[in-house]
Amino acid sequence: MKMKRIGMLVLALTFAMVIPFSSAFAASENDTSENGKSAGVYIIRANGDVVSPAGAGEWDNLGTHYTSSSENPSDYVHSGGGDFKYKVVSGPSGGAYYQLREYDPDNGDDIITDPNGYSWFYLYPGDEIVYRGISSAVDGSNNKAEFYVMESFSGSARVNYWD
Repeated sequence: MKMKRIGMLVLALTFAMVIPFSSAFAASENDTSENGKSAGVYIIRANGDVVSPAGAGEWDNLGTHYTSSSENPSDYVHSGGGDFKYKVVSGPSGGAYYQLREYDPDNGDDIITDPNGYSWFYLYPGDEIVYRGISSAVDGSNNKAEFYVMESFSGSARVNYWD
């Protein structure tokens, strides 16, 4: 009887581990951005694995910039909101945690999260991350968001931005 309970516990834990970790970051089907696409955060792995499809669209390349390990950096890009993405061009080969932030010179910078409240994502060089429906980050007199990427390690990486 005791062995049967232990076996059931092991089986339950095995099934719990089978569920992909990345599914925790998936947006629900009911979340949509202004353009009708699913709102949320999507990771596209450099090895070709797509955690969730990003869909077709026109992207404006905003160039390659350095990440920051502190708040209030000088290397940020302007965005009109809506959809935004970045690709890790260079960084630790074993991957690292990255977070998208919106620069605010007058107070603490805003942290951009997915619909579940996650903000740090583990990415490898070559990985892309797409944020859908983040127009709420637009602020200030220029009616733009000033985005930058913060990394979790001491040093810096390079990321390419698209709006």
